[in-house]
Amino acid sequence: MCARKTAVAAATVANLGPGFDVLGLCLEGPRDTVTAELTATGRIELVDVSGPSEVVARLGGADALDNCAGVAARAVIEAFAPGAGARLWLDKGLPLGSGLGSSAASSVAGALAVAACIDPNLPKEMLFPATREGERLATGTPHPDNVAPALFGGIVACLQGEGESVDIVTLPVPRGLMVVCVKPDFEVKTADARAVLPKEVPLGDAVKNLGMMAGLVKALASDDLRLLGRCLDDRLATPYRKRLIPGYEDAVEAALKAHALGAGISGSGPAMFALCGDRDDALAVADAMVEAFERRQIRAHAIVSGIDRQGGHVV
Repeated sequence: MCARKTAVAAATVANLGPGFDVLGLCLEGPRDTVTAELTATGRIELVDVSGPSEVVARLGGADALDNCAGVAARAVIEAFAPGAGARLWLDKGLPLGSGLGSSAASSVAGALAVAACIDPNLPKEMLFPATREGERLATGTPHPDNVAPALFGGIVACLQGEGESVDIVTLPVPRGLMVVCVKPDFEVKTADARAVLPKEVPLGDAVKNLGMMAGLVKALASDDLRLLGRCLDDRLATPYRKRLIPGYEDAVEAALKAHALGAGISGSGPAMFALCGDRDDALAVADAMVEAFERRQIRAHAIVSGIDRQGGHVV
């Protein structure tokens, strides 16, 4: 059996702008870390969970197959080393229920660490289905728009095929583009965020989103930051999910006044994102959004990050 291997995967912003269940991007941090070693037992074991005390309290002592990293690791073993087992050590750098892709980061790091023990030359494309099994555990559906950027890095579009098949398209990243993520101090469950979405949307809203998607792709390809900000408008999910985030409108207004290109909800929330043209603007936007929540007596924490083009990797 191989020596232990360690992999990391970072936070992500999914449902980017008009790209509900389609667009996502990878941040430079925070990150989840998984260390793995193969065994001959045929079992997946979660040996230890480290990180903030509240995260350890919720995840520590759980069965490995009740954890996204464990489920993704099992899927890799079933595909490439049937009959083997694995021992996993998970260090959670991401908060739970944040809208920053916590389950995706664990899934990707778990899959990569175990794959490195089996065959370090396995391409990421072959591990993508295994990472989606972690999302299936977390949300009930193998959503690709968090795990895809966490695995491949950059800005990606997830093209749905037949059944659960998904093709990944890597989109250009404009020079200097910065991301601000602000996490207010409360949790929104993915199930609740899904439950508030309507089964049908007005035709005008669907048309609006199609136009925004076309403009957003053009903006990314041409480094047109003004067009990019204009095309972050979303009519499919944001009008319904923003009700779950007290202070949403105030935070968006504060971000725009501080020269953000645009802002919205990260994933299913409650984290919010803003895109900025440079680091100075990003720092000012982060402060402004945090202050907007604090004026409502809601504590919030900001992350200022570039876009990580590498994605999850073995360290």
